[in-house]
Amino acid sequence: MTQKTVKNKGTKHNLSMRLNILFLSVFIAFAGLIVRLGHVQIVDGEHYRNAVNANKSQSARIDSARGKIFDTNGVTLADNKAELAIVYIRNAGISASKSVKIAQKLAQYITLDNKAIKRVSNRDKKEYYILTKFKKLSGAYDKYLSASEQRKYAKSPNKAYKVLLSRIPDSVLTGYSANDVQVMAIQHELNQASNLSPYIIKRGLNVHDKEYINVVDHLNDFDGTIQTANVSSRTYIKNKPFYVGKMGPIPEDKINGYLAQGYSRNTEVGISYVEDQYESYLRGVPMTLTYETNKGLPVGNPTIKSGTRGDDLQLTIDIRLQKKLDQVLEQNILSARSMAGNGQNNSAYAVMMNPKTGAILAIGGKKYVNGKFVDVASDAITSQFEMGSAVKGATELIGFQHHAVPEHFYDMTIDYPGGLGSFSSWEPGGLGAQTPETALQFSSNVFMASIVSKMAGISLLPAGGHYSAKFPTVNDPRFIRAFNNLRNGYSQFGMGVKTGIDLPTEGTGFNGGMPDNPGLIHQFAIGQFDTYTPLEMVQYISTIANGGYRIQPHLLESVHAPGSDSNTLGKMVYSLEPKVLNTIPNNKHDLARVQHGLYLVTHGARGTGGVFYSQGQKYKVAAKTGTAQIDRHNLNLYNETLVSYAPYDNPQVAISVVVPRVEIGHQNQQIALEMYKEYDRLYHYTSPGN
Repeated sequence: MTQKTVKNKGTKHNLSMRLNILFLSVFIAFAGLIVRLGHVQIVDGEHYRNAVNANKSQSARIDSARGKIFDTNGVTLADNKAELAIVYIRNAGISASKSVKIAQKLAQYITLDNKAIKRVSNRDKKEYYILTKFKKLSGAYDKYLSASEQRKYAKSPNKAYKVLLSRIPDSVLTGYSANDVQVMAIQHELNQASNLSPYIIKRGLNVHDKEYINVVDHLNDFDGTIQTANVSSRTYIKNKPFYVGKMGPIPEDKINGYLAQGYSRNTEVGISYVEDQYESYLRGVPMTLTYETNKGLPVGNPTIKSGTRGDDLQLTIDIRLQKKLDQVLEQNILSARSMAGNGQNNSAYAVMMNPKTGAILAIGGKKYVNGKFVDVASDAITSQFEMGSAVKGATELIGFQHHAVPEHFYDMTIDYPGGLGSFSSWEPGGLGAQTPETALQFSSNVFMASIVSKMAGISLLPAGGHYSAKFPTVNDPRFIRAFNNLRNGYSQFGMGVKTGIDLPTEGTGFNGGMPDNPGLIHQFAIGQFDTYTPLEMVQYISTIANGGYRIQPHLLESVHAPGSDSNTLGKMVYSLEPKVLNTIPNNKHDLARVQHGLYLVTHGARGTGGVFYSQGQKYKVAAKTGTAQIDRHNLNLYNETLVSYAPYDNPQVAISVVVPRVEIGHQNQQIALEMYKEYDRLYHYTSPGN
């Protein structure tokens, strides 16, 4: 008995301890839960409230009007035409059968045009047939697929659906009424929409249109899937310059990127030039439509938060200069074509730029086709031409960099060995004694040849009224180095490389590689080997005009928030600063000598810029003319070119000109002279005190 009593006391004691431990554990667990609950409510409460609220609503966005585009003086180049639109907002809960019911209902109130009807495909007709002829999709499968086929595709519904569509014969797709066709056209548009990405079904409406009024009166019938919205269409100035760009559907190769930014599939975006380049500024802030949700799906009409119009762009372009340039190009093409031998000429190009800032003032290109002029100004930045002697200013400066420019050199024909021909300047018998300055004034080919000959190790030995050339091989390291130095030197000025203009695309000319004949380095030195664009040429001459720095051309001047007056610029939000791409490694003395040579072209007796010498002394133009032979079978056919700037002592404007395929005339100089006159008329740089 005693032993049992002792044992029972021990058991009771152990039980008491276990109960105490259990109670303590429960207390600690509850304390932990209370602390955690407090953390969730106090610390994380805001996060979870936001998450709950997010699950109670979903948002869609409709693009606002784009920003406008102005020229440097505030003239509107691109504007917006306000209009109303019918918009579809799809959500994940809308099945194909529900979608066709929406289309049927909407067809009672609006009518789509023939363009929309033409977009209806054979697949659209088959889907319409399935959705309207069968109460359930299973009925269509039962009719067109066997039981074994349905089992086969049970786990591949997409494949099953493709097979179903392929089985529907065209014979059942006939006899549709005009209303059926409208429903199919609307259904086609509905199918293009992404979830909660507003898709415009019809635009161009106003508040007085019966279609608009009918839709507004029945918005509640669509459970938020159909809305009306204020949208706009892009309008442009008459004869819009190409660089303004245009609007269009999102390109297929960019669709994913735009969708990720919240664009709708049928949103029109900038697809070229400035409209494309500055899309992010022009787009603006979309209008937001917020829907309450039920079981994760939007229901009812949304709460609408207004958006804001996109920012406005002010360009460097002076539309007055642009219009005048277009006119001058057309006049000079007709003038050139009126001269005997110029029947192959049908185009001309020019670019105007501020040589100190890189601001593009005008870009022109005209082509005469079938008795009418076509604007081809984009070719001035994308198409390349042999430029001829217009490059000689750069040739001399490259020569100075390599200590290869002679103080004096006698211009006479260079005979090549082995019957390979000869090389000479334009004057029969040669131009006589030349300096770096006069070699530009008279456009001496032989002087340029002397520069690159020294660079390449080519000997030019006087031999009784001519030079006898002794060439290294084209594989000689010194020759290869000289050829590369010449090409790299031209690139310092912007020739043969991208200028950096703020447009999505530009050309770089054509790189002729390494020659198979060492004499071709002489052709290279006078602009008849590689090819360049007119834009590259204006950057090149600007580098000389401004004292040796290659400035990046640009069309954008500034970005402005929408103003209170829609016709004027608002507060500036961004201003594009001039950007120096590189500086040429020439000293001021050598640069001044070349600048003086370019001045002599237009101000010296017998200089090649004779039109300026006789008609344009007032405008203080420095220039280099060029004539590039372009047909070995007709050496009289050439590209007529010019690079120039003014005023010589304080450059404000640079102009490059290319007139392809002529045999006679000076249209290159006439075009530039007319534009200097116009620039001076507008900006008065020749006035006393300027």
